[in-house]
Amino acid sequence: MKQDDLYDLAIRCGYTVTVFSDHPDFFSSWSINMKKNEKSYMIEHDGRDGWLIFYQESEPNKYREIDKKISHTMKENEILNQCEHWLLSA
Repeated sequence: MKQDDLYDLAIRCGYTVTVFSDHPDFFSSWSINMKKNEKSYMIEHDGRDGWLIFYQESEPNKYREIDKKISHTMKENEILNQCEHWLLSA
């Protein structure tokens, strides 16, 4: 996943990116942490197991899962669309 695409998406949806972590050598896994209205969120792509997971921070450095999708069949544009859906609905 292109970091610029995720940053652009977050900004378009009104979020500030706080951390981006990319692990292309580990099954194309990545995660992005964002803030909006004093709330923190994380989207994680686990390329090994094929999961795209949306989290909200429940207390400092602890996240609760809000939703997840099987991502091994998703193309990059589909992943971005899913991330946008989550960010706009949070």
